[in-house]
Amino acid sequence: MSTTDASSTPLLEVSDLVVHFQKGGGFFSRKGKTTIHAVCGVNFTVNEGETLGLVGESGCGKTTTGRAILQLEKATSGSVKLNGLELTTLDREEMKHIRRNLQVVFQDPFGSLDPKMTVGRSIAEPLEIHKEWDKATGNDRVGEVLNLVGLNPKFAARFPNELSGGQRQRIGIARALIMEPKMLILDEPVSALDVSVQAGVVNLLADLQDRLGISYLFVAHDLSVVRHVSDRVAVMYLGKIVEIGDKVEIYSAPQHPYTQALLSAAPLADPIKERRRKHIILTGDVPSAAAPPSGCRFRTRCWKAQDICASEEPALKIQNGGHQVACHFPEAVEVL
Repeated sequence: MSTTDASSTPLLEVSDLVVHFQKGGGFFSRKGKTTIHAVCGVNFTVNEGETLGLVGESGCGKTTTGRAILQLEKATSGSVKLNGLELTTLDREEMKHIRRNLQVVFQDPFGSLDPKMTVGRSIAEPLEIHKEWDKATGNDRVGEVLNLVGLNPKFAARFPNELSGGQRQRIGIARALIMEPKMLILDEPVSALDVSVQAGVVNLLADLQDRLGISYLFVAHDLSVVRHVSDRVAVMYLGKIVEIGDKVEIYSAPQHPYTQALLSAAPLADPIKERRRKHIILTGDVPSAAAPPSGCRFRTRCWKAQDICASEEPALKIQNGGHQVACHFPEAVEVL
């Protein structure tokens, strides 16, 4: 993992990113359109050679954030810069050239591969799109990237249905790497895999980062995986980042109540520690992204909530320990 100086110029800069969706309001609908507040003012950076883990419950907006960075979803407002270049203002053709440096690995390794194409053709497709396919050297490049992800070059002749889930995900990673990008958006890259296979893919990603110096935005809900791969961690709740900082600080002394609740629910390998620790049980359901609560969005489930939490939204501020927390009453608590 990265040892990049946090003061260096970031490879990726996300500033005040907002993504809203319009739902309903069709011809047969009696109601007007509803605005879904999927991502609301998200800010973070990723340095060269660094992994930022983006975690939160299902529906918190983390996948939409990744898609907005890739320009697969149009941002309502805000800024996304890669190497200082603003991406949100680029048209489709301009963005096509940027994709050689910004690639994605999707959650479902089978769904992301064309079942009618051989592995070799799937991996080579980006070369063809960018008009870099060379008949003399193309197959060699495919073989090299297959070796890079731990697969025999002979796999190029196979079809996706002939492979295991772990092998298919390695193919997805190989396809993302063929253009030698500077950054990968990893959207739940191991959640669809068997537990026995997950460790191999996670270790592969760490090895690739060490060898290639590539940066990752690792989107996931599995806190144990994020802890293993990340340099820094950002925690999202209902479209907003509530805590972000070095992974050691986040995991050893989380200061936001939501982060504390998430970590308390993560299982520990040590059965003695698991029995002794206090689990935080959240009450109520996650509010609708169509009608988020006023003030702090977590207040409806927070045991520390007071009047100010309903009237004033807490800003993401640097707290003791050096990381940023969006809470009126932050308090470092050991939960693991």
